[in-house]
Amino acid sequence: METSTRPFDVRDRRRPARVAEARLSAIRAVHSAVFWVELVSIGWLVLSGARGRRDRSVAVAAALVAAESVVWLANDRICPLTPLAERYGASKGSVSDIWLPDVVARTIPQWSITLLVIAAALHLRAFVRR
Repeated sequence: METSTRPFDVRDRRRPARVAEARLSAIRAVHSAVFWVELVSIGWLVLSGARGRRDRSVAVAAALVAAESVVWLANDRICPLTPLAERYGASKGSVSDIWLPDVVARTIPQWSITLLVIAAALHLRAFVRR
């Protein structure tokens, strides 16, 4: 039985990089899923406000958006996944710009807050009309 003089196999050196890359991909996937759930929730709040609809689906969407907003604000307006992404190799830590056009990724807070204000105004209008 022959033993290698190398302390470890060459493939072992690539393993930490592969693990970090897999973790970064998982972080990006989770972030994308959260982003799309939040985007759909905001869209639903605007649409349901325009229709004057008030039901459980509106409450769920509002709760999801409120929870995300609290987390974002409590973390100094930085996604909590940003430092995690940087730990596993993202150059800027931003995970939103991976699958989104740059102009969209950079302006998420501006247009999402605007849509939330519109949704709130529409729901308030519907509430006052009743």
